[in-house]
Amino acid sequence: MRRAIGIGLFVAALARPAFAQTEPPAAPPAAPSGAAMRELLDAAQATAKATRENLDYARVTPDLLYQILSKLDKIETKLDKIEDAVKRDTARSRR
Repeated sequence: MRRAIGIGLFVAALARPAFAQTEPPAAPPAAPSGAAMRELLDAAQATAKATRENLDYARVTPDLLYQILSKLDKIETKLDKIEDAVKRDTARSRR
C-alpha cells in the first residue's frame, strides 16, 4: 500500500509542471474583409428567403389537405347514396 501511494505521489510530482503550463492566449479574430462580409450577408438573405418560403408552404399545405379531404367526404357521401339506391332497386326487383 505504501508503495502505491509513493508511486502516485512521484507521478503527481512529475506531472505537476505539465499541468501548470497554460496555452498561449488565442489571437483575436481578424475583422472580416468586405468580400467576406458581403458573402455572409448574401447567405443570411438566402436563409431568410428560404425560411419565409418554407413558412408559406407550411401554412398553405394544411389548407389544401383540408380541401381535398372535404371533397373526398362529399364524394363518399354521394357514393353511399348511390349504393343505397342500388340496394333498394335490387330489393324491389326481387319481390
